[in-house]
Amino acid sequence: MATASHGAIGADEAPVGGLGGDAALGVLAVGLERGVSLGIALWLPRHLGLVDFGHYVFLLSFLGFFQALPDASLEAVLVTRVARARAAGAGVAVRGAVVRGLVSLVGGTIALAVLALVTRDGGLVAAGAVAAAGFLAVAATPYRVQLRADGRLGRYVALLAVQAGLAVTLVTLAVRAGGGLVLVLAANALAACVAIGAGRALAGCLGRPGEERLARALLADAWPLAGGTLLLLGAQQLLLLLLLRLHGGAAMGVYGAAQKLVEAVGLLPQALMLSVLPALARVAATPRAATAGARDAARVLVVVLVPAVAILVLWAEPVLGGLFGPSFSASAPVLRVLAPTALLGATGLVLTNLLVALGRQRALLVATAGSALVAAALGVALVPAHGGPGAAAALLAAMACGQALLLLLAPTRAAAAPVLGGVVRPLTLGAVVAAAVALVAGPPSLGVALLCVGYPAALLVTRTVTGADLGRWW
Repeated sequence: MATASHGAIGADEAPVGGLGGDAALGVLAVGLERGVSLGIALWLPRHLGLVDFGHYVFLLSFLGFFQALPDASLEAVLVTRVARARAAGAGVAVRGAVVRGLVSLVGGTIALAVLALVTRDGGLVAAGAVAAAGFLAVAATPYRVQLRADGRLGRYVALLAVQAGLAVTLVTLAVRAGGGLVLVLAANALAACVAIGAGRALAGCLGRPGEERLARALLADAWPLAGGTLLLLGAQQLLLLLLLRLHGGAAMGVYGAAQKLVEAVGLLPQALMLSVLPALARVAATPRAATAGARDAARVLVVVLVPAVAILVLWAEPVLGGLFGPSFSASAPVLRVLAPTALLGATGLVLTNLLVALGRQRALLVATAGSALVAAALGVALVPAHGGPGAAAALLAAMACGQALLLLLAPTRAAAAPVLGGVVRPLTLGAVVAAAVALVAGPPSLGVALLCVGYPAALLVTRTVTGADLGRWW
């Protein structure tokens, strides 16, 4: 791989070739995992009733909070270690699954104890125990981690498809049998358990556990990620609580519509990281190669996302009105401020995965904590007077400050600077093209067409993106 700022890199150091095909599989995987869960959640209100559905949403959210360590954090660290171990990775995956399962069990037990203490509702606690079993089944399987780390995304997608299909089938049967909340949660948990067997068939025998002292190393690497995740979630929840308390449910609905659109755009970076994280881990012994790979991934994401973000900013009203109905056009001021967070989220996700691959989670936690503090402080200052746009501005500024801190901190500067430097040209060019399109009077359809043709053309003409880049990425 060759990059403008790093020179030639050997073939064995090129971690992100073929981003296009990997992204397609990643999008399919994320769509299966998130889309099926969302579809079930949207379908259940018609059958569970208001109270049971409210308990369903609450339990998944409440228990998910206590699964931050085994879910996102330990999984990312474990994928990194398995990819780095190469031939010995199977044993690492097995012992890592044991560690994740135990941590999930502890987290679920604490959550249920808190739930029992606060609600004193035995039925709700029993339903929570069934849901916690589903989280445990997902955490305790080594096969998803192994397939990701090996780069076998086709089989990874097949495994998710099996689990999603089972979940839909079993939940449907539970509802038709007249089952309530507990039976629906049991159907989800059973699908996760059966998927363990499917993972065994797709990944093959992983052999005996390896690395006897892995548990302590995994937890030491994962707790800064979990801490950062909880800090960011806490800051975002504070913004939403301020908005709801000071401006009411209507303002929350307006903000929520814009937020869902931005989250949809953010699925692409999440999908791409399924393959990028293990690829970076495999070359992490050469930080220069890992940084060059992350720089490439960030450039790809910015090039793809700039038109989508520009459309949300320039034509917020027709987009919102067309998707959610005319009354949600009032979300346009929020969406215009919130849309650029999709770009910051993409570069931030790439940097997070790079720093995890390089083992710099503790420095990452410092930047994340700074970002959370900025979000909370600006939220308190802006939300009372400005409502939804103020909350969006607080989040945007906090994300920008978090990445600025990565440039300032000594342990992260060398990794962050090339990645963020690599996206300056495509971002600047995108802003210029979007501004030029905005000056052209005409219907939104004409503007979108001009943007989608003009931006790629400008990238190629200015050689911001070259033919060699396109060939390598795809």
